[in-house]
Amino acid sequence: MSTKYKEAKEVPTESLCERLEQLSNAITKGKEQMEREFTMRVPAEVDRDADIVLSEAARRLRETLNQQS
Repeated sequence: MSTKYKEAKEVPTESLCERLEQLSNAITKGKEQMEREFTMRVPAEVDRDADIVLSEAARRLRETLNQQS
C-alpha cells in the first residue's frame, strides 16, 4: 500500500476489493493479525487504512444502489 493516492475516491475499486479481502482474512486469523491489519498510518494511506477503505467501499456501494433505484 502507499501514499500515491491523496483521496479515497482516487483508489481503484479493484484495489479496494483486494484490501477488503485482506481485512476479512485478518478477522478470521485472530487478534494479532487484526491488530496488524487494522492500524491507521500517519500520514494516512487511503488504499490501506481500514477505516478509510471500509468507509469508501460503503460509499461506493450506496452510490451503486442509488443509481439502480
